[in-house]
Amino acid sequence: MESSSSLRSDSIATSNSTSDAPCAVVADAPRRTAAGSQHQRELTRRYKETMRPIGVYAIRNTVSGRILIGASFDVDGALNRHRFELNLKGHRNRRLLEEWLRDGAAAFRFEVVDTVKPRDDPAFDPAAELAGLLALWTEELDPRGERSYRAPRPAAPVLPRSIA
Repeated sequence: MESSSSLRSDSIATSNSTSDAPCAVVADAPRRTAAGSQHQRELTRRYKETMRPIGVYAIRNTVSGRILIGASFDVDGALNRHRFELNLKGHRNRRLLEEWLRDGAAAFRFEVVDTVKPRDDPAFDPAAELAGLLALWTEELDPRGERSYRAPRPAAPVLPRSIA
């Protein structure tokens, strides 16, 4: 009968041994070739050059009826960021986060409301177009007060009258 110490040393020796089997597995792994990495660089370049959808989005709570309207030069990325922050319980809009935690993810709809249509016109200003779309859809969809996730605008400061 072998002692437990000899069993341990055998298992260590086996796991540290250099057999041909692990090398065969590594040898079968795909290797990067110059053509393969050139292809990868080409795919990365195409992705970076791809125009992302610019537009207006809405996040709706179907339980409370509240809505958050926003705009972004990467509307899909913005919606993804909102979902990510809500899932991590770290969203910057506290009221939205509280309702997300209370009502659950199933109560919310994330939608792309409208997108900026790119034009070949050199005078085309996507930022101005986006601002116009945001104003239009905010007026159309965004309720005021309790049905909105937007913070109320602060009142204009009251300046003291000068003493004459």
